[in-house]
Order: sequence, then structure tokens, then C-alpha cells
Amino acid sequence: MKKSRIVLGIILVLIVGFFASGTYIISEDEVGVVKAFGKITKVIVNTKDIEKVQANLKIKDREDIIIIGDKGLHFKIPFVEKVQKYDSKYLTYMSKKETINTKDKRSLDIQMYAQYRIVDSVRFNLAVVEERRANSVMDQRLYPVVIHSANTLNFNEFFEKDMLEKLITEKLEEVNKELISEFGIYVTDVGINRKTFPGSNISSIETKMSKQIEKESEKLIAEGDSAYQKEKAKTDRKRKEILADAIEQAAITKAQADAGAVKIYQESLKKDLEFYKFIQRMDIYKNLKDTTIFLDKNNDLLEYINGYGK
Repeated sequence: MKKSRIVLGIILVLIVGFFASGTYIISEDEVGVVKAFGKITKVIVNTKDIEKVQANLKIKDREDIIIIGDKGLHFKIPFVEKVQKYDSKYLTYMSKKETINTKDKRSLDIQMYAQYRIVDSVRFNLAVVEERRANSVMDQRLYPVVIHSANTLNFNEFFEKDMLEKLITEKLEEVNKELISEFGIYVTDVGINRKTFPGSNISSIETKMSKQIEKESEKLIAEGDSAYQKEKAKTDRKRKEILADAIEQAAITKAQADAGAVKIYQESLKKDLEFYKFIQRMDIYKNLKDTTIFLDKNNDLLEYINGYGK
């Protein structure tokens, strides 16, 4: 009985081992290649990429490779077929920092990024082998396109929103044809994530900025002085006009008052001439104080002094 259990256990182990070595699982976020004696016989890819892979295999005269679009559990010949799996999610490439010269001869340090994925695991396996080596492919094939595009822009254009990205995107279709055909890689997004000035240029940039600020300040001060003088001239002119109007109005008012006073005075004289003479005599007395004068006896003034009237 014990012996039969041992035999049964061995059989179960062999079955499990055979099953384990005869199956493999490709997850939804993976692609893979199956090799028999070192030669690729099958490829497991995303369903949406089947046409790209078929076109590639046809160009490379490898239509004998079986294309499988279903993920999940698959069978293989134990100890004969081997499976290589790759990540089919979007991967990120980050370039090294590079100093570029814009079209108008200005220097900038840039660093770019790219989002890509493996669409043809056959080409990727043959040309790249490992995912970590994909960055070197980007360095050689994609990065030069970005640098060349950046060199065609002026400094100010370089900082316009999406200007460089738009220029790169226009060239991306041609670049992707090459990347898929040779490496099985498809780039979906490219951009610049860092734009800085080279350290050696910072001092000269600060000097230029200071001069520019000083120039702008002088311009603003001049414009301010000009505006002040114009407004001051307007104010002075308005002030003179107001004063002139006031003087004119005062003169008119005074003339009217004087005319009224004269009229009242005249009306008063008509009513009491003797009172007028009295007033005149009082003024004379006031003016003759401490004064010696000689008058002819026939002078009318004596009548006022002596209190006589005609």
C-alpha cells in the first residue's frame, strides 16, 4: 500500500512537472515569442497589432511564423520550445541632457522623453533582445530627429507652447515606420520635459537681461516724463483759463457794483444836496489837519470851511 502511494505521488509530480513545462501564460500586458531550437516559431501579440506584425513578417520573408492574438494560457512542447515575454504596456524613454543651438544661434540644454510600446515581439527579440536596450535604439533613431527639429527653430519659437512637439509629431510617422520595421517599437508621444540655459551662459544672460530691463526702464521713465509734462501743460492752461474767467467775472461784478454805488450816490445827492456839501466839508477838514493854507476871500472853499453855502 505504501509502495503504491509513493508510485502515485511520483506520477502526480511527473504530471504536474509535465504540465508546468508544457504550458505558459501570457498576461494582458505582455507579448511574447516562442522558440524551438533557437528559432522563432510563434509570436503572441496584441490583437490591434496583428496587421503590423503580419506586414513586418512579410517584408522579412518570415511568414512561416504563427501569429497569435489571444492572451492567457498556451501549450508548448516541453524542453523543446522556450518562451520569451516582454512588457506590452507603454514604456518611458528619457534622454540624456544635450546642448543645442537654435536657428538664431542661442544655446539651450534640453532633455526629451518618449512613450513607446513593443508591437512586434519578433523584430524586438531579433534586434533588441532586452527592454533595457531599447533606450539605445531611441538614442540612435529618435533623439537625433528631436535635435534636428530643435535646431530649425528660433529661440522665441522654441518656448512657444507645443511648437517643438508639433514639429516632431509631423516627422514621427516616418520615424515609426523605421522603428517598427527594424525594432518592433512604436512611439506614441514625444516631448521636451526640460529646457534650461547652459551654466556658462547664465552670467551673459543675466547681463543682457539687466541691460534690457535698464533700457525698458529708461523708456518707461521718458514716456512717464512726457505724459507728466503734457498733463502739467494742460493743467496750467486750465488754471490760467479759470483765473482769467475769475478776473473777468470779478471785474464785471465790480463794475456792476460801482455802477450801482454811483447810481445810489447820485440818487442820494438829488434828495439832499446840503448833506452832500456837509460830507465834502468834513472831508476837507480832515485833510486840512495840521496844514496851513492861504486862500482868497472869494474862494468857495471858505464857504465850506466857515460853514456857509450859497
